[in-house]
Amino acid sequence: MNILDKIIASINRDEEANFRSFSPGSFSLKERDKPLDILKCLKQQFSLITEVKKSSPSKGLIKEDLDPVELALSYQRAGASAISVVTEKNFFSGRKEYLSRVKDKVQIPVLRKDFLVHPYQVYESYNLGADFILLIAACLSKENLKTMYETSLALKMQVLVEVHNEEDVEKALKLEPSIIGINNRNLQTFQVDFGTSLRLKKYFPPGISLISESGINSPEQISILKKEGFSGALIGEYLLRQKDVAGAIRELMNG
Repeated sequence: MNILDKIIASINRDEEANFRSFSPGSFSLKERDKPLDILKCLKQQFSLITEVKKSSPSKGLIKEDLDPVELALSYQRAGASAISVVTEKNFFSGRKEYLSRVKDKVQIPVLRKDFLVHPYQVYESYNLGADFILLIAACLSKENLKTMYETSLALKMQVLVEVHNEEDVEKALKLEPSIIGINNRNLQTFQVDFGTSLRLKKYFPPGISLISESGINSPEQISILKKEGFSGALIGEYLLRQKDVAGAIRELMNG
């Protein structure tokens, strides 16, 4: 199996009991504030979505001394528009509670970044405190993608629909999405090509907020994305390796 298949298999194995017993009508939703709307920010300015992540399959351990809340607050102070919290545990060393802890402390939208493959996880994301969620087209059938997308919107959570090739684009366009993430990382090999964002951009009509993801580490790239009409970028590893996070964000945004 490739890396993506292994990740999905591990999630299905770990969550088997929850998936099997799930029923939308009987799921208990927590009382919480209405999710914050990331779309408003994306429509107003070029936005950085900055990531809380400890490790990855391609790079191994990235931030050994990760304090999710401290890192998220440093991102917020530096001008990030939203915080992405990776919650997948087996390949990224994430924790679901990281999301809830971060959401309790920041005042900007929080993304649940995970490999969501079942409607149960959409409801779970709401209870964890997510303001918006990631749905990866490559992980889902057209039918399941549509169901999970509509479920999230019904819960007032926006959706970042992720694509990384033309097949994903075809799936995503059927949703008439508001936000698209173009992942520069090949999810089978985990190789990165920044040109993927520029290549796939042409398939999306005006009015959709486009986010470039993965492999972004220079002001020059940010400048290109701004000129190409992107609404923002999702940046993880580059910032996670910086001692001066605020300085790194300022440098990137001056691109």
